[in-house]
Order: sequence, then structure tokens, then C-alpha cells
Amino acid sequence: MWLFQFIIGSVVGSFICLVAERVPIGKSIVVPPSQCPDCQTKLRFFELIPIVSIILLKFRCCYCHHKLPVSYLFSEFIIGFLFLLTDFGNSYSMYIFFFSLTAFILTLTDIFYLIVEPKLFYPFLLLLCGFHYFLDLPFHVITGVFLFIILTSFNYVFTEAIGGGDILLITSWGVLLGNKSLILLLFIASGCALSVSLFCRLILNQKIEQLPFVPFLAFALFLILYLDK
Repeated sequence: MWLFQFIIGSVVGSFICLVAERVPIGKSIVVPPSQCPDCQTKLRFFELIPIVSIILLKFRCCYCHHKLPVSYLFSEFIIGFLFLLTDFGNSYSMYIFFFSLTAFILTLTDIFYLIVEPKLFYPFLLLLCGFHYFLDLPFHVITGVFLFIILTSFNYVFTEAIGGGDILLITSWGVLLGNKSLILLLFIASGCALSVSLFCRLILNQKIEQLPFVPFLAFALFLILYLDK
């Protein structure tokens, strides 16, 4: 059963990656079908097998030998793992799953394009709010309003220190999570982002001009949601 759940999850993960890759640039998620990003050759069935195919192909297109993005493997593995952690017969477990899924797909758009894609952010937020209301969980509106004012003011003083999409994302999560969880989330995310930045600067001798922050927020959210279960 666990293997079946992981396989289904990895298939969903592959689709999620495609959505995150195409939606921000206005491309259809149906047409064209999956293809090599370099030579645009349509992939055959055996080349679409999650995780296995890209490893067997050694991360290269078998037609043009262009290097294939590891984002698909990453997405397939992570979503497959989330499926293993989810009890789909339990409403709260499904809520945590969709919360994590939202964070992950926005992580991908932030990595690909440095944006929190509105076409994905708002529908997933409505879904989460619906689950939140159905489970009779509290909405921390005051926390959200206070946080929005603080972050916006900070961004006004330090121009573009925080992306507008990041502010909306953090604010909405604040409404759902509340004070304590949000403070912990920001502490973990900021600490991880700072560590990566220092590692790149001091060890790799590379200066990062723009560091996607959503991946760190998503990682912190995952820890909070699943370690608190």
C-alpha cells in the first residue's frame, strides 16, 4: 500500500512541477505534452515514468543529450513522500497535506521565476481557508493584519527588502497559523536563508543577488506542521 501511495504521489509531483513551470509564463498545462525543454521532442511513455526514467537517462535527453532539470525528480520524490505521510481518510491530515502542497508549488514558482504566482496562490489559499473553516480551526485575523502592516512598513523603509508576494504569503499563513507558530516559522526560515547565504559567500565565494525565500518558508512550515502532529 505504501509503495502504491508513493507512486501515485510521484505522478502528482511530476504534474505539479509542470504546472509550476508553465502557469507563470501563460502556457497551457495540457498542450504541448511533456517534451524536452531544449529540442522540444515529445517524450515517449517510458520516459515519463516518475523518478526511474530520469535516473536511467542519466539526467539527459536521449535525443539531443541536453541536461534535464532535476526539479522534476525533486518534485516527484517530495510529493511522493508527502503522500506517504498523509492519511487521506482523516480531514486534518488532508488539510496538512494541502497546506504543504501549496507551499511546495509556490516554492517551485519562486525557484523558477522568483515570484509567488497569483494564479496558483489565490486558488490554493481559498482551498486552505475552506479546509480551515470546515475543521473549525481559528482564523488569526489580527495577527495577519498586524503582520501585513509591519512587513509593508519594513519594505517601505528598506526598498524591496521583501517581495510583495512574500508579504501576502506570510500574512495569509499568519492568519491560519497564529502568533507562536508564525514566529517559529519566520525564525527557522530566516535562519536557514541566512545560513545558505553565508555558505555561498564565505565557502563558495559566490554572491547571491536574489535568494528565493519561499523554499525556506516551506521547509519551516513542513517542520511545524508534521512535527506538531
